[in-house]
Amino acid sequence: MTDSEKRVYRHLAEHRLTYRIAAHKRVSAISECVIAEKLLGGVMPRNLFLSPRNESHFYLLIAHPESVFRTSSVSRQAGASRLSFGSEEALGRLLHTHSGAVSPLGLIFDEDRRVTLLVDRKLLTENALIFHPLENTASVRMEKDVFFHGFLSSVSRDFTVIDME
Repeated sequence: MTDSEKRVYRHLAEHRLTYRIAAHKRVSAISECVIAEKLLGGVMPRNLFLSPRNESHFYLLIAHPESVFRTSSVSRQAGASRLSFGSEEALGRLLHTHSGAVSPLGLIFDEDRRVTLLVDRKLLTENALIFHPLENTASVRMEKDVFFHGFLSSVSRDFTVIDME
C-alpha cells in the first residue's frame, strides 16, 4: 500500500466517514471497473483530470460512466477555455495519483485548492459512488451523502454541477 493510499484511509477514519473497500486486480479502463461495482454495489464514475493547454487551472470531472464527455460543453459550463487532459506530472503533484487511478479522494492533498471539482448531474441520482484510493488495485464505496456532504466538507470543497450531453 502506498503512502498516498494510507493517507486516504487515515483521512476517512479521522473524519469518521463510513466506507467499504474491496481489493481487486489492477484495472486500467472504466469498462474493467465493473468488477468493483459487482463487489461493492454502486457506480464508479469516470474521473477526468483536465486543464487548459497552459495549465493555468485544473479541473477534476467526475462523470457517470454512461455519460458522453464533450470537451466544448464541459469547458463552457466550467467557464474555462478549451479543456484537455492535464499532464501526468500535474496529476501526481496535485492529487498524488496517476492515470488509471484518478480520484476525488486525492483532493486531500490539494491544500492550495488548485483543482476545481466538476460533477456530472447524473451522479446526483446514484445511491453510492465508488472511487480508487489513488491506486487502481482497490476501490472505496461511499454512500452519496457521505461523499457529497461528509468527504467534500472534510476537504472544504464545493463543486460545480455539469450537464453532460
